[in-house]
Amino acid sequence: MNRKKSAFLFTIVLFISIVAAFLYLGWHRAESRTPGGLGFAQLNKPLPDLKAGEAEALVSYAAARLKGEPAPGLFPERLEKDVEPRICFISLADGKGGRKVASGAGQGLSEALDQALRNLQQDPLAKRFKWVKLDLVKGAQMLKNLDFEQPLPFDSSLFGLAVDGQLDKALLPEELSVLQAERTGKVSPEKANALLKETRVAPVAAEIERRASSFAVFRTISAFSDGVSAWPLFRGNRPWQTYTDKDIEQSLAWAGKFLARSVRKDGSFVYQYDPLLDREGQEYNILRHAGTVYAMLELYRKNRDPELLRAAEKALGYLIRQVKEGTVRGRAVKFVVERGEVKLGGNALAVLALAEYERATSDRRYRTEMEGLGEWMLATQAPDGRFTIHKQGYPDGKVSKFQSEYYPGEAVFALARVYGLTGERKWLDAADAGARYQLKVFSRLEDSKLPHDHWLLYGLNEVHRKRPRPEFLEGAMRFARVIIQAQHTQANQSQPDWDGVYYKPPRSAPTATRMEGLNSAYALARDFGTKEGAKRIREAVRRGTGFLLRIQVGPEVAMYCKNPEKSLGGFRESLDRSTIRIDYVQHSISAMINR
Repeated sequence: MNRKKSAFLFTIVLFISIVAAFLYLGWHRAESRTPGGLGFAQLNKPLPDLKAGEAEALVSYAAARLKGEPAPGLFPERLEKDVEPRICFISLADGKGGRKVASGAGQGLSEALDQALRNLQQDPLAKRFKWVKLDLVKGAQMLKNLDFEQPLPFDSSLFGLAVDGQLDKALLPEELSVLQAERTGKVSPEKANALLKETRVAPVAAEIERRASSFAVFRTISAFSDGVSAWPLFRGNRPWQTYTDKDIEQSLAWAGKFLARSVRKDGSFVYQYDPLLDREGQEYNILRHAGTVYAMLELYRKNRDPELLRAAEKALGYLIRQVKEGTVRGRAVKFVVERGEVKLGGNALAVLALAEYERATSDRRYRTEMEGLGEWMLATQAPDGRFTIHKQGYPDGKVSKFQSEYYPGEAVFALARVYGLTGERKWLDAADAGARYQLKVFSRLEDSKLPHDHWLLYGLNEVHRKRPRPEFLEGAMRFARVIIQAQHTQANQSQPDWDGVYYKPPRSAPTATRMEGLNSAYALARDFGTKEGAKRIREAVRRGTGFLLRIQVGPEVAMYCKNPEKSLGGFRESLDRSTIRIDYVQHSISAMINR
């Protein structure tokens, strides 16, 4: 009898549990859609463009509501009157890799937003979030036949995807970027389902299949809040159409901490890093190592961050361990060796790093190494200023036919810096001759063929101040003119986030290096040229610096990274490639410091 009673009670409890589960799931599914089953196919009229400040006000409103704080006046009055079918998404992040997303749909923006907020309030992250992002669906287009074996048939950096037009199968543009990081333009349905399961507050009703008969492509109006301030987003990035010196200081601080974290115990760098996958690359380049140390020490001279100096000193130790000794034409010299090769650029960048250490700390411990590396450049320079060896083997000394457009400029700059520390005329003589030779070579080229040589511009700015020559100033102004003419602006292309950039699609390092060169040209124009020329250069630098801020991993990007704390402050390769490499960060730091 007791067994029968127990079995009966167990059956009753099991039945109630199953019913409760169905009710719970059904309620959550209802929360992801309006009672009428509103999805992307029901979006009739596009959401009107928001006025300046409205997107920021709405994300601040959402953050205040979630914190239980009063939010008077934050919801724009004109948007409260909206009664058209609307969809929105609210994403929360804790800054450590945790992220939750809730969607809302309703008749009018206010109703959709309220539903998303109610959904989020059930999740524990709503009590401890650090960052919040709001995506308002501006409009959607229903299309037929989606095959995940093929690349997505739209620009996923700008558009989201809703499989079958369903709200609980919707992926934001940034989420599509995460999913495509491993498959080069393709999305794995399995990974998409896993992402939805991990991040969505409401349970997903059905999984995404490999093929769908219909799908929606949607555009969003987005904004982000870090808990202190709020800003609009375009392509997931802060637009940075205007910025202040304080903004630059914050960017540099983040970048410096990123590089300091990237130095390993042996002094080498995490050379390449994918923030979306939290994956480190295995490649290495000692020239970029040296250039990065140089930028770190430049930054240390500005902000005096002891953590940055300790990391730079560790990286300098690694660099010094790659230096060998030898003789060239009977002269004792030193040179940087990597994988059995000695390069003019390697010696030059190592000299710049060592010279910058002395400039930043007044510590002359590396003076012998710096001068020994410089002696190799003197020993391999012809009387006319040409640097005769750009690359040679070690230890056999076999000279390669390889010629770099940029190594001579690096050498000119490095030799000028050695002169600045030692005052010995031989260094200035070599820098002067090298600069004159390079300008003579480049004078034979048409503007369209002229390399945008930022290193030579650095060198010209140094040498002209010690030994002024008309051809130095004229050459620098020619470089500046050509670089400015090649810059994309809002006047010659339609993408708002391409303002101030170089190449299509725009990339961080080419933009940063050109800003470095223009900074040197600006200094020459300001001190020795014309006000008009200086003003024109300054405007190009302003535009380019805005792009560098956009391409940096700020909190709005870090919230989609696997390891936000490790990723924050890095500079990505481009708007559509998330990879961070140390030289992207190096050049961006140098460009911003000297602006």
